[in-house]
Amino acid sequence: MSVAEMKLAAINEISKLNNEAAVKEILEHLVKISKAENAKFDTEAFFEKASKKYDDILQKLAQ
Repeated sequence: MSVAEMKLAAINEISKLNNEAAVKEILEHLVKISKAENAKFDTEAFFEKASKKYDDILQKLAQ
């Protein structure tokens, strides 16, 4: 099954639901997944945080 076919199948199944709480939960989950998928990894912030956390170790390794 292709991605396009899976999307249509998901839409069809969601459209059958009458439970507002279930639809809301699905929507919240989809938004969460979408945000995570579109988030970019901030390499600079990662290395800055690591350098602060492991400054002593990094200095010893550099020697």
